[in-house]
Amino acid sequence: MLIVAGLAVLGAGIAAMARETAQVTAFGATALGIAVAAASVMLLTPRPRHKARASDGLAVVILWWLLTPLATAMPFIFGVANDSPITAIHEAASCLTTTGDTMIRVTGAQWPVSLIYWRAALHLLGAFAALVMAAGVFAAINLGGPGVHRTVLFTLPESSFFDAMPRIVWPVAMMLTLSISAIFVVLLMLGVEPGRAIGDAISVITTGLVHPDALNRAAGSVWVSLAMGTGLCIGALGLAFWLPFRQRNWSAIIQDPEIMIFGLFVLVFALAAILVGLSAGDSLAWSVSTLTTSGIPLTSAEVASRIPLTVYVMPCLIGGSALAAAGGIKLARVVVLAQRAGQEFQQLGYRRSIVSFKFRDRELDERSVIGVWVYFVAYVLAVFVFIIGFSFTGHGFDDSIRLSIGGLTSSGGLISGTAEKMGPGSEILLICAMLLGRLEILALLPALSLSFWRG
Repeated sequence: MLIVAGLAVLGAGIAAMARETAQVTAFGATALGIAVAAASVMLLTPRPRHKARASDGLAVVILWWLLTPLATAMPFIFGVANDSPITAIHEAASCLTTTGDTMIRVTGAQWPVSLIYWRAALHLLGAFAALVMAAGVFAAINLGGPGVHRTVLFTLPESSFFDAMPRIVWPVAMMLTLSISAIFVVLLMLGVEPGRAIGDAISVITTGLVHPDALNRAAGSVWVSLAMGTGLCIGALGLAFWLPFRQRNWSAIIQDPEIMIFGLFVLVFALAAILVGLSAGDSLAWSVSTLTTSGIPLTSAEVASRIPLTVYVMPCLIGGSALAAAGGIKLARVVVLAQRAGQEFQQLGYRRSIVSFKFRDRELDERSVIGVWVYFVAYVLAVFVFIIGFSFTGHGFDDSIRLSIGGLTSSGGLISGTAEKMGPGSEILLICAMLLGRLEILALLPALSLSFWRG
């Protein structure tokens, strides 16, 4: 939270240089409030008498995702056409979860420069938190299927749980920094304006929508589309791509199950888009953009409107890697379920056969499959609950599907077009859906169990 306060101080400086007086005050108040609260906790909390456990890491994660949207919402009230605290909290939650949709009705050219910076900063914070959470906390408590989130970066320590976190924090920070810098430089070389280039670079690596008008603007040339599409693939695969790349293990990149199935799904959904009348180039661009749960246009901004809703939601539901900022059920779980289904078909003819399967060189047992199935059932149930909730707030069936799946999968492109019909109740539901999707749903279940916190 002190890092958040530091980013708010930088936002106040940018606002001052841009002569955005209202935002100087808003960012200053935000920085002061967060700094005082965070410093007070650090100074007044006594040294722990017991070593931290994985449940303590989960508590930090839940508290961070619940409190940060409240703490970072103030700049979205001052200096823009918005007087609703709920809309401001929605804007902050949307950026932190890398959903990126906006309910503030301001055209892209009229947005204060400092708020564009703030949206970018929140996207980065959210992506960083999601990656660290997946590779650290979720790996430790085995949520959603054992082995799905495990990497070489994390081993449960015998000392305090948080002693192992620096091994995750620094590689994740390096991955985000180098990836964004590389895409930014490429976009500059292709003639993209610097402000737009840095925003688009952050958007594709975090699989979000930094610029409020991102969904209404075409990418530009074919080379710009290619650069941004490459960035989206890197962002959607996250550590699944970065770790073998850092180790120069090229065969692991090609053979990784999530990367292989990601490429397969890109082709499958591109074919589906071709069947509904899109050109091959537009279909491939739409498939990459949607499967990465970003929705940012890689060709024409009108392409997405030509895709039937039943086709549009499918790649959003699948999403990216379990070790990335992209939303959705995640590719790793799809791989596990597909392998298990294949085994069941094998055993139909050989009832007494003994079969096993591996995921990233780790043999998974029935408990792994059960964990994935429980997650899948919980995800589907959450989708239907939110569809019903949005229906009760006055939305039609199609919009309820868009809001429910778009919120849970962090797919800002799916939510677009519903802002005009949003009331306070709908916004609160959408905030809950976005946060629940980022916590991967099952993270809240242990929080409701006293036995989990008692160890």
